Amino acid sequence: MKRMLMIVGIALALLFGWYGVKKGLFFWYMSHFEMPPVTVATSQAYAKTWQAYLPSVGSVTAINGVDIAAEVPGIVREIRFTPGQWVRKGDILIVLDTSVEQAELKSNDAKLKLAKINHQRHQTLLQKNAISQAVLDATQAELQEAEAAVEATQARINQKTIAAAFDGRVGIRLVDIGEYISPGKPLVTLQSLNPLFANFSLPEQYVANLYFQQPVDVSVNLHNDSGQTIRGFINGINAKVDQTTRNILVQATIPNVKLDLYPGMFAVIKVWLPAQKKVVTLPQTAIAYSLHGDYVFIIKQKGKTKDDKPILNAYRQYVTVGEHRGNEVAILKGIEPGALVVTAGQLKLQNGTRVLINNEVELSPA
Repeated sequence: MKRMLMIVGIALALLFGWYGVKKGLFFWYMSHFEMPPVTVATSQAYAKTWQAYLPSVGSVTAINGVDIAAEVPGIVREIRFTPGQWVRKGDILIVLDTSVEQAELKSNDAKLKLAKINHQRHQTLLQKNAISQAVLDATQAELQEAEAAVEATQARINQKTIAAAFDGRVGIRLVDIGEYISPGKPLVTLQSLNPLFANFSLPEQYVANLYFQQPVDVSVNLHNDSGQTIRGFINGINAKVDQTTRNILVQATIPNVKLDLYPGMFAVIKVWLPAQKKVVTLPQTAIAYSLHGDYVFIIKQKGKTKDDKPILNAYRQYVTVGEHRGNEVAILKGIEPGALVVTAGQLKLQNGTRVLINNEVELSPA
């Protein structure tokens, strides 16, 4: 019995002894364990000079643009265009029924011919003293009245032949053949497309900064790419400030050689100013966001390894972000020029995480 108890005691001692050694080895390993460095991409903060500008939004409009309407009532007999067609000034677009006016014109032409014959006959009679001057004057008045009747009828016929007032592109027709239309009813839109206007407004405090031929950049979204920026110039500044909004209307002219811009498009405007400002810039991918504010990770060297390689650590630095231009962002506070910041791999970092820089491979910010 005693021998059995001794064996059990020795076994328990060995078991607990091994457990203690194992636990000690584990704590020793954990106390000396170092996480492998996180691979990140980096970029340097640069000091740059940016030209100042006034931001605004507006719309693209045609220099000449009109919704063509009829001057007189009538029935549509001909439509001589297709939607989207380019037309020249004077091209006939829509013809209304003129059968009544044509008959009236024939009648008035006949009356005009008779009035001319009578007037010539009375001129001959006057030379022979067969009639008085008053009779000749009456026939002269009848002749002028007949001429006016012909001109009036021809004018009504011309009003029913609707032509393009300027070069441009027509839109979708709003009437059908055989349809009766009233005066003022829109028939089709006609827009000149090159060049175009960009209309926008600016607060009244910037009026002193505006001048004619001032450069502007107009950005619009197109179907074939994410956006397009066109350089234009201010051609008009309104003569008064809107009393409701306290804004002043400004107009710029922009080219549209490819005819891919359309009146009515939304536009983002930048009015460039002569003044320049110095800023510290970073790639937009360097900025991380949190409830406490925007921040970046700055890379700092904390000594060297045994084989003389630098030990790099990433530290969180809160910043004040300013204007965005392209893929760059201005840093108003928190970063000095020359600082090395992380641009990809931020979500794997904690404050003080050891990092390994690899700018040759494109990394995800995550």
